Amino acid sequence: KRAVIMADGKLVTAADLDLDEERAAGGEVVNLKAAREMADRRAIRRAIARTDGNISGAAKILGISRPTLYDLLKQYQMQA
Repeated sequence: KRAVIMADGKLVTAADLDLDEERAAGGEVVNLKAAREMADRRAIRRAIARTDGNISGAAKILGISRPTLYDLLKQYQMQA
C-alpha cells in the first residue's frame, strides 16, 4: 500500500520500494532509526512535491495531521 502511495508514476518501481538504493550502497541499512529517518524524509519530499508544496494536502497523503507534518519537517530540518 505504501509503495503505491509513494510511487511517482502509475507503476511501482524498484526505487519506490527502496531496492535500488540498497544495491547501490552495497548492503542494507542496519540502524533502524537511520532507516526510518531516510524513509520519512523520502515520503515527506514526495508528498510535498505531489501537492506542489501544499502542507495540508501532503499531510493527507501521508495519513498524518498537518501539525504532525510540521513537527517532522522541523525534526528533520526540512522546508516545504
